[in-house]
Amino acid sequence: MSAEETESKPRTYGNWMKPEEKGILPGLGPLGTGIIFMVCIVLVLLVIKTEWIAATCVTLAGVMLLWLVTHRDQHGKSAADKIIVRVGWWRSRRKKENVWRAGTLGYGRPGSVMLPGILGQVELAEGTDATGVPFGVLFCPRQDTYTVVVNSSPSGEDLVDRDQIDRWVAMWGVFKADMADEQGLQHFGVTIETRPENPLQLKQEVDRLRGPREEEDEFSMSVLQEIVRTYPRGSTDVQAYLFFTFSADRGKRKGVSTKKKRLQEFLQEFGPRLPYLVQKVQETGAGACHPMSAQELCRYVRIAYDSQAKDLFEEADALGQDVTMDWSQCGPMAAEASWDSYRHDGDVSVTWELTQAPRGAVQSSILRRFLSPQANLSSKRVTWLFRPVPPEKTGDLVDSDVITAQYQMTLNKSKPTARAMRRMRAATQTAEEEANGAGLENFSAFCTATIAKDADLHDATAAVESLAATARLRLRKVYGSQDSAFAACLPLGLDTRRYTVIPAEVSEKL
Repeated sequence: MSAEETESKPRTYGNWMKPEEKGILPGLGPLGTGIIFMVCIVLVLLVIKTEWIAATCVTLAGVMLLWLVTHRDQHGKSAADKIIVRVGWWRSRRKKENVWRAGTLGYGRPGSVMLPGILGQVELAEGTDATGVPFGVLFCPRQDTYTVVVNSSPSGEDLVDRDQIDRWVAMWGVFKADMADEQGLQHFGVTIETRPENPLQLKQEVDRLRGPREEEDEFSMSVLQEIVRTYPRGSTDVQAYLFFTFSADRGKRKGVSTKKKRLQEFLQEFGPRLPYLVQKVQETGAGACHPMSAQELCRYVRIAYDSQAKDLFEEADALGQDVTMDWSQCGPMAAEASWDSYRHDGDVSVTWELTQAPRGAVQSSILRRFLSPQANLSSKRVTWLFRPVPPEKTGDLVDSDVITAQYQMTLNKSKPTARAMRRMRAATQTAEEEANGAGLENFSAFCTATIAKDADLHDATAAVESLAATARLRLRKVYGSQDSAFAACLPLGLDTRRYTVIPAEVSEKL
C-alpha cells in the first residue's frame, strides 16, 4: 500500500465497552453472587435440621430470584428491572403523580406555572464571568449540583476538508480528557436540537441589514423579498448546547452552610474559569459559543414544553419587544405522562435511552443521519451525557475490566465465544492506552422526538428508530418514566442515576 493510499484512508473510532461486574454466573454481579451464597447457606442449615418444607420454599425462592436477575432482554434489562418499573408506574398512576396541572387551579404557588416532575425543585440564579458576560446557574437540590449551559452554533461539515474534521475530532477527544481534571465536575453533556426554521428569523435579519429606503435599488429589493418568501421553506434550525454540572459539596467542606453563601462561593470560583472553558469548546469545531443567561434558559425551557411559544418569542423579537420571564413561569399549563409517551401543553413527546453503543469501528460521520432534521417532527433532541472517571481511579478500573474479560474467557476454555474474545481484545487495548495517559469516561444518551399531533406519533417513532439503526445505535423507549426522561434529555444537567428506586451503584452489582 502506498503512502498516498494510507493517508487517504479514513480514520475509525470505537472500542466502547459496557461496564460489567463479574459474578459466579454470566449476568450475575458480586452482590447477586453474595445473595445466592447466603441462600445456599440457609438451605444447607434447613436440610441439616430436616426442615424439608422450608428448604423447598427457600430453593424455589432462590431459583426465582436467580432467574429474575440473570434473565435479560436484548437491551440488557433484567426481569427484575421490568417488574420494578411496572410497580413504580402502577404506584404513580394510582397517586396521580403522572398528571400535572399549573396555574391558578393547579399545583404549586397560586398563579405560577412551575416545572413538573424532577425539575420542580431546580432553582435558577445568575452570575457574571471574568469578562462581564452574564451566565445562568441551575441548582438541583436532589443532586446537590450547579449546572452552567453554553450555547453553540456549529457550522457543520459541508465543504470542510477531512483533515479539518479529523482535527476537530481529535480536539474533542482532548477536551473530554481534560474534563477529568476539571475541579468539582461531576458530568457534562452535549445536546443537539433540530426544529423547522421560522420564516420570521430571515425576515428579521434582512430588515435589520437594510439601508435607508431612498438608497434601495428596486431590483435588489425584489430579489431579497423573493428570498425571504421562498428560502425558509424546508429549512431547519440546528442548535447545540453544552452543559457542565459541578458538585456543591465543596462549599460544605469549607464550612459554608447556607445555600446562598454556597452559590456565591461557586460563582466566585467558576466565573473566572468560564471564558477559558468556552474557548476550549470553540476549538473543537463548535463554532461561536456563549454562556446562556438566565433569561435565555427560561426561554429555552418554555419552548421545550410548548413548541408554539417559539413563534411568539420570535415575533416579539421582530417587533422589538423585550420579553422577560421568571423561572416559576416556564413550565407547561398541563402535562400527562403515559406508559410510552408524554403530553405537555399542545405537544406529544417520546423519549428513548441508549442501551448499546455501536459495535466495532466507526467513522466520525456515523451520527450524521441520526442527528439530521426530520420534517415530520416539531423538534428532535439528542443528548449525550459524559461522566469522566477521575485519573486516580482509571488504573483500577481498566485492570478490573481486564480481569472480568479474562474470567469470561475461562467460562468456556475449549471454545470461547466471539463476544468474549472481542471484549478481551478491547479491555487489553484500553489498558494499554490508559497506561500511555489516555482518559476514561462513562457515557449514556437520550433522544426525544416531539410532534404536534397524536396521529403522527407512530410514523415519527418509526422514523427515529430507523435512523438510530443507521448509526448502529440500540435505543429503547423509557417505559413508565417518559416525563423524567424528557426532563433528563434537556441540557439542564440532570442525572437519572440519582432518581432511581434502587441506587445505581447497587443495581450494577446485582
